[in-house]
Amino acid sequence: EIRCSNCSRLLAKDNDYASLEIKCARCGTLNSVLTGLSDQIIITDASGVILYANSAVEEVTGYSLNEIIGSRPSLWGGVMPKAFYEKLWKTIKEDKQPALVKVTNKKKDGTLYDAVLKISPVFGTNGEVELFVGIESLVV
Repeated sequence: EIRCSNCSRLLAKDNDYASLEIKCARCGTLNSVLTGLSDQIIITDASGVILYANSAVEEVTGYSLNEIIGSRPSLWGGVMPKAFYEKLWKTIKEDKQPALVKVTNKKKDGTLYDAVLKISPVFGTNGEVELFVGIESLVV
């Protein structure tokens, strides 16, 4: 759960990361909810270009945020078979459904790591996918 850093009011439960910042209705404090998480969080546009990445992405992958922002997750991905990515894109972009998958990715130094990845599409007012939010947790 995520609580206000000022007054401890409950702001979100479970993985309800609806925004980058949540304003507390009780005290008005603006709370950043994605930056300090240990899970990797990325937000991309509809074509997969990274718009936001938290510091965990930098720590796990070894790429700097300057290298990550504006690139695609294939920077550290691309290890899985082509059919895997085709099915993933079909699920999140065409079927407009969230996906939960296990992936193997490659750090900047070449080291492979396994993770569980959840990608959820975010829709605009026209019902079309505008963004994707990805949450990646390391498999230990």
